[in-house]
Amino acid sequence: MTVDSKEKETKQKEAEEEVQNKEKGNHGSNHKKTKGKSQKTASTAKIRELEKKLEETEKERNELKDTLLRKAAEFENYKRRRENEFIQLIASSNAELIAQLLPILDDYERSMKAAKESRDFDSFFQGIELIYKNLTNVLEKQGVKPIEAVGQPFDPDLHDALMQVERNDHPPGTVVEEHLKGYTMHDRVLRHAQVIVSKEESGESS
Repeated sequence: MTVDSKEKETKQKEAEEEVQNKEKGNHGSNHKKTKGKSQKTASTAKIRELEKKLEETEKERNELKDTLLRKAAEFENYKRRRENEFIQLIASSNAELIAQLLPILDDYERSMKAAKESRDFDSFFQGIELIYKNLTNVLEKQGVKPIEAVGQPFDPDLHDALMQVERNDHPPGTVVEEHLKGYTMHDRVLRHAQVIVSKEESGESS
């Protein structure tokens, strides 16, 4: 092989290698471009997904806020309605009680008039007894009952002790006298009974 042939062959190889290197370079560049484009597309899709989720969350928040405001308004209306119903119930109960007391007032006026005209105090006393009985019946219908006192053990939840006295006919701590009657209404104390309570005799000799 001549020198010229060798040089020609060498140049041909170099040319082939150069072409191969260019092809490799172009392939790598295209691969990088494709990879970069794919990453950019994925990032855009992720952003859109997050924006969609944010929009949905914002919508849910607004719906919850509207629901909360609506429920608060409904509760306020319910509370106001119940308050009005309670006030009306109290007014109605008071009117009903007054209506039941009016006949007793009528009886009392008639008894006073009859006593003045006839001076018959026995009839007047009987009229007072009838009025007391009718008034007691009205109070009982409202759940009002007198507190038992005399002969009962002293109970601070029901009785107010005005004083203690030495008594040998009752055990110590027993109510022996009632100064003012007490009353309950549906087991709730309206007024404590004012009482006198027995205590042990001192046993001191004179």
